[in-house]
Amino acid sequence: MNICVVSTFDGTIDDYMSLMAEFEEEMKQAGGSFDVGVVDTGIEGRCKVINMANITDMDKMQEIMSSPKMIAWDKAHNNTDVVYSLEKMD
Repeated sequence: MNICVVSTFDGTIDDYMSLMAEFEEEMKQAGGSFDVGVVDTGIEGRCKVINMANITDMDKMQEIMSSPKMIAWDKAHNNTDVVYSLEKMD
């Protein structure tokens, strides 16, 4: 399943990328390619990223997203995630 996750949080892009690096091996178990795009919010200290991914193991992805470390990061950075399901158009 192709998904798009839009994450909006307090902090820096480096904060976010560090978190993703910690989960890199687990994310590989959940799916294939992961692409990250940065959105300029125009608000200092408030960031937004868009992740596009092909998830082959949704249970593993849910396990990662609901892990204590991920939940703690979300709370500490006032993060909200909006998840979309995508279909490729030919």
